[in-house]
This record gives sequence, structure tokens and C-alpha cells, in this order.
Amino acid sequence: MRKTYQELEFKDAFMFAAVMSDAESCREVLERILGIPIRKVTVHTEHVLFVNPEIRGVRLDVYADDEHGTVYNVEMQTTDNKNLPKRSRYYQGQMDLAALKTGEDFARLPQSIVIFICTFDPFGRERYRYTFMETCREDGELLEDGTCKIFLNTKGKIETGIGQELVRFLKWIGEPDGGKEKEENDLLITKLRTQITDLKKNRGMEENYMLFGEMLDEERRQGQEEGRKQGWRQGQKQGLEQGLEQGKMDILLKLIQERKINVKAAASIMGMSESEFVKAMKKFQKV
Repeated sequence: MRKTYQELEFKDAFMFAAVMSDAESCREVLERILGIPIRKVTVHTEHVLFVNPEIRGVRLDVYADDEHGTVYNVEMQTTDNKNLPKRSRYYQGQMDLAALKTGEDFARLPQSIVIFICTFDPFGRERYRYTFMETCREDGELLEDGTCKIFLNTKGKIETGIGQELVRFLKWIGEPDGGKEKEENDLLITKLRTQITDLKKNRGMEENYMLFGEMLDEERRQGQEEGRKQGWRQGQKQGLEQGLEQGKMDILLKLIQERKINVKAAASIMGMSESEFVKAMKKFQKV
């Protein structure tokens, strides 16, 4: 059952996108994730809440760039569909297509970072952060193609190599009420909490959430209808194939009874061994 608007948390895709539409909040979250200072971020709100058949249905994500031209695609993931690596590849390709006009030199492609914040461990290795960059398998040297993929895990255990601020932030995303005494002094978490409270008072955003829910329901209905059609087509195909097999077996059985061919020849025609053909013959005789 879908949550009501008042029940939404930062980890819920709609609230996440709404909060991150604010450029300053987005900048501070990116700073926390990357551990580097970012002076300014521009959030392209037209990419945040939209439906686009080319993006494979309803999608909520955050598309932004900073003062250096680096582009970011950030998405919250609460369901493990086992496809994030390929999905990150798809997103990176979409970012490149959007950044480069036809005929422009590839050198103009900006640095791009795809970030998934997951409420599950996407790789099962108990890390809070997994960072991937293209490297040479033979010597480990970076390809330096300007791409980076980061997968964050709110259920991590290994804190090596990342700051306590990021660990605290990820734990808060996973369990918003789990450690308030530690989070009260975290300015970013306090700010995001206040922003979420204010957004829940916004009637317009609540109406957008209802519309978003309707879009998801419609997408689900269309998927179910397509599934039924595919099942019907598959059933037809299977029925036709079974009919053809039955027809061939009937002919072969008649030829065997008339002693025009033997079992070995009939089995060869069906691409079976003699024992397999005998079993199949008994099965079809019962039909």
C-alpha cells in the first residue's frame, strides 16, 4: 500500500526529488556524498518530476551540474531489482547524449557522476559506499573518460575510507528516527528535516504526489495489460506448436501402423532417440 503524503520520508523517491529540487540542499547533499567542496549547483527541475516514454516509464531523479560543469544524476533506490549496474550505464549514456550536440568534439563531454542512494546493499559486501571508475585491467591505470558511478548503502558496516558525517547521513536515511541524539548536531540532517516538514504543509506538492501515484498506477495497469497480451500470444504460439507436434505424431503413428516406416525412422524424423519417441508416442496416444 502506498504511503500517504504525510508519511513520506527522505528515502521515498517523491520526497527525495522534492527536497533535492532545492539547489542549496542538493549542493550540501552532494558535498556530503563526495567529500569535496562544491561552490554552486544548478538543479534542472525539468528533469526531476516527469514522465517520458524514452526513459522507460515514470522516473524520479535529480539532474544537476556545478560551477565546473560536472553533471550529476542522483536517484534514491528502495527496491533491489538487481539491475543497478546496467541502469547506471544507461543513465550515463543519457547524460552524455544530453551534454554533446551533434558534430561537437568528444573532448567537450563534461565529467559525469551517477549516484544511487540505496536502502539495501547493492553488492552484498557491507560497504557504505562503492565507487566505480573505468580502469585498465592489466595495470590498473584509470581510463580518465570522465565518468564515475557511486552506489551508497544505508545498511553498510564497513566504515573504512569514508567520513563519519557520511555514515551518519546514510544511517539517518535508512532509519530517520533511529539515532536522533547523534543527528541533532548535524546541520545538514536538521536542515533536511525542517525542509521535509515544510514540504508536507505545501498543498500543491501534496496534489503533485497524488498525481504521481496515479501515473504509477496507470503505468502498472499498462504493464499488466501488456503482460496479459504477451501471455495470450505465448499461449497461442504454444498451442500452435503443440498442434503441429500432434499432427506430426499422428502421421508417423499411422505410417508405423501401416508398416511403411519403423520406430527408428520415425524417431529420427522427430529428432528423438527411440526410447524418447516411444514415450512421446504413448503420451500422444492418450491425448
